[in-house]
Amino acid sequence: MKRHFRMQALAIAAAAVIVLSGCSGTGTGGATVDAASRAATVAAAEKGANVLLTAAAQDNEWTGPSDSPAPIDGLEVTVIPEQMASTASRLAAETIRDQGALIGWDVKISDGQGKPDVQLNAVNTAVDEGADAIILIFVDTTRVQAGVQRAVDGDIPIITIGSLKNTPDTVPDVSFDWYGSGQAIAQYMVWKSDAELNLLQMKNTDLYVVVNGQFAGSQDWIEDNCASCTVTVKEWSLASFDDPTSGPAAQASAALQSDTSIDWVSCFDSCLFRVSQAVDRTGMTERMSGAGYDCSPENLAQISEGGMQKVCFADPRAWLAMAAMDNINRMSNDEEPFDYTKSIPVALFDKDVLDGLDASKREELETTGWQGNFDFRAKFLELWGVEG
Repeated sequence: MKRHFRMQALAIAAAAVIVLSGCSGTGTGGATVDAASRAATVAAAEKGANVLLTAAAQDNEWTGPSDSPAPIDGLEVTVIPEQMASTASRLAAETIRDQGALIGWDVKISDGQGKPDVQLNAVNTAVDEGADAIILIFVDTTRVQAGVQRAVDGDIPIITIGSLKNTPDTVPDVSFDWYGSGQAIAQYMVWKSDAELNLLQMKNTDLYVVVNGQFAGSQDWIEDNCASCTVTVKEWSLASFDDPTSGPAAQASAALQSDTSIDWVSCFDSCLFRVSQAVDRTGMTERMSGAGYDCSPENLAQISEGGMQKVCFADPRAWLAMAAMDNINRMSNDEEPFDYTKSIPVALFDKDVLDGLDASKREELETTGWQGNFDFRAKFLELWGVEG
């Protein structure tokens, strides 16, 4: 039987966790709790995590729209990822470029470089050059609001991927439950640490979906459910992504050397991959475990090989990219966008899940990332009346 595991299932599991945990306190100070309470927390965390671990190997089915208008040939689309240095953003941007070519679109990628001023300039340039549509990938619209408003005022269809909250709020977004993704990662770490988690959270401060989604979801779940867990938070910005002294890798390395009791670290995958390299250089890999978001190919390979990273939360990023394309297509044809929030599958991958897959499937994951266990590319092309 085909199943489509969405974040509603995770929300049910999270609700059960709150009832079962029996823990109190902030959850960030490593308080002493009785054995029964801790056991209940571990059991509930395992239950929640297993919902999405199971989803990783299950086939999915289409729950999106049943039709879509024919694409406009020659549509000029500007895609602005927050930065091409981030694997997940690059994959989404390149998907739009490659799939756009199949439907006759002229797609231009303008690298946001992790800098709001560069992103704003890219939006303004797209408006000035007469772009027919604009797609923003993990770009905070509050930081490029002047350009976004120019696009809106000029009746240029504009949409975001992974923004959650847009300014103005009339700009549609393609997302899933980012807060729920944080809860899932928290559950996995609490389970695997036997509710004695000592976590370093590498909190990016630029991305709304990180601050109010991934980070908030994991932090809140731990605080609400695991009083025996300890969390240390280090903040960093995209502008210092690869900075050897202030970037996330450098900060994480310093924090782990300063506090040798820390045994888990978490951030989104392109960040975590850099952190893992720094950890390896300082000889701390055996002591550490990592939990990430995106399940980028290089991170999945590290999990499969038994490296520092132990788990990743997966969404089929190319699926989100094509959903954004579909909504640009609808808006360009004077139709309302479709709400894909409940139609995007999600999962967790760890070594046990990867080891249970056949070799060809593992190779696919480590080459292209998770594809959602469904041929969504063929489905979108079918909706658009285009042969792949």
